[in-house]
Amino acid sequence: MNLAEKLVELRIATRGATMCESVNGKPKNTLSLKTKILFLLKDKNLPPLDIMTTLHLAKPNLALLTGEMAQEGLIVKEKQNYDKRAVYYSITDQGKEYLNARLSIIEASLKKAFDDEEYAKAYAALDEAVNVLSFL
Repeated sequence: MNLAEKLVELRIATRGATMCESVNGKPKNTLSLKTKILFLLKDKNLPPLDIMTTLHLAKPNLALLTGEMAQEGLIVKEKQNYDKRAVYYSITDQGKEYLNARLSIIEASLKKAFDDEEYAKAYAALDEAVNVLSFL
């Protein structure tokens, strides 16, 4: 198996591990774009271009999604002081709660699947994988 095949295998394997969303009360396997955007904003404010580039989103799609998220109170859109045309998004306390709820679901399922030693090994392996793949 080559690296490309391993990457596809990893992508498929993470779908089940990240089951934390629901639609009409039914669980979904994938993280929603909303959760991914909140995750990107959890530690820093970002301009739309950074979000679009990271998540490979078209500008109209991001605008629709962030508009809905702002209405829900999960994020705020702010203008830069020095240039009113430049905007960035930041996460609200409500957005942090929403994100933390999803991360807690994932973490709880992982804690059930692994004992402490296996958990530490899995964490180290995924940390290394993220470091290797972060250049893409």
